[in-house]
Amino acid sequence: MLSFNRRQILALFATAPVAGCGFTPVYGPTATGRSLRGRIAYRAPNTPEGFRLRTRLEDRLGRVERGDYLLVVELDIEEVPVVISSSQDINRFNLPGKATWTLTEDGSDTPLATGTAETFTAYSAFGTTVASQEAQDDARDRLAIALADLIVTDLIVEATGGA
Repeated sequence: MLSFNRRQILALFATAPVAGCGFTPVYGPTATGRSLRGRIAYRAPNTPEGFRLRTRLEDRLGRVERGDYLLVVELDIEEVPVVISSSQDINRFNLPGKATWTLTEDGSDTPLATGTAETFTAYSAFGTTVASQEAQDDARDRLAIALADLIVTDLIVEATGGA
């Protein structure tokens, strides 16, 4: 019986700070996250990374051919060698990436919101040529997914009036 009461008290303390700060769920039935779903069309570079970014945006915000809004994303991905062996072989690469985005109403050039998402990933080039190429492709996919997730977070923050 004592542990049951302890759980109730802990649950009460865990929710008390959230209730007092004006917290509202982003993905609730009438929340901002849901209000964006299925209303944004995407334009990204015609590259494997651009395709992966668009796919992740569609997973998170819904797929539409022509939405109320248009999200245009420009990608800038570099490849920086970070580990060079004594025989001058490059064994590891960092992939810093930047996605600059602009959200406009369909048919308008006036931006409603703009932003930049930046992150990085890395991969090992130690092994066979095929293994290194697969590691590079996987790292680029992970980078595109991470950038898309950051863009979605930025869009939700913008839609709620900023933080």
